[in-house]
Amino acid sequence: MAHFSWRRYFGRACISSLLFLSIFSHSENAPDRTVFTMAYTADPAQSLTMAWYHKLISEAFGRLGITLEYGVYPPLRATTLLTTGKIDVEGLRAAGYEDDNPNAVIVRESILTTKYGMATINPEIQLDRLSDLEGKSYRVEYLRGVEPLGDMLNDVVSEGYLFAITSPEQGLHKLLAGRSDVFIDFPGRISALIESLDLSLAGIHVNEFEDDIVVYPVLHRRHADLAQPLQQVLSEMKAQGLFEQYMEETRKVFLLPPDQ
Repeated sequence: MAHFSWRRYFGRACISSLLFLSIFSHSENAPDRTVFTMAYTADPAQSLTMAWYHKLISEAFGRLGITLEYGVYPPLRATTLLTTGKIDVEGLRAAGYEDDNPNAVIVRESILTTKYGMATINPEIQLDRLSDLEGKSYRVEYLRGVEPLGDMLNDVVSEGYLFAITSPEQGLHKLLAGRSDVFIDFPGRISALIESLDLSLAGIHVNEFEDDIVVYPVLHRRHADLAQPLQQVLSEMKAQGLFEQYMEETRKVFLLPPDQ
């Protein structure tokens, strides 16, 4: 049975309103402003980190006279949209993403350091780092399009044991059906999905890896001339303490205390 949480509902309603007002405030009284479309792989309306990031990056683009609109897509779809020029920006990609995507231009100002993690229903599977998969005979799945995760896993997972899937829901359902042993993704996304699918009592164990992954905004190559100005703006915002200020403001909207 699904359990309704007024606290969670109210928090998400507030963050949706905040995101709308953020976009509106950048666009009002400026009919000639440029509008960019950004692709996210996690919804800012449902994620504290992504809501904070969207507030931050919207302000950065706003200082350059650009209004951001966004859509939420699977990682591979987001890559395709950027490659074909149907979007202007991708939210967060790790260094090296541009190596396999010539139309991608990394903005070299790190905004966020994140971590990959794993889900499993086998409590005997204990992994602290991606490298702990080396030599193991686990059936490992990851979300197609999450890079450089695919390349990193190819380096450590035994041949024939690594599989790319198309949705995180598929990853969890295959674990529960016994068709895989480990699902690798961002632990926050996994945990949020477990909650939204009402699988909290299904025995899925989620663990965060120790490896740090630094991620950056990505522009389509036609906007390459904005990479340096955007980097400078983000650096200025960091020096102004806005990264911390915006996180505190976003936590309040999500009804979370400062230490969570």
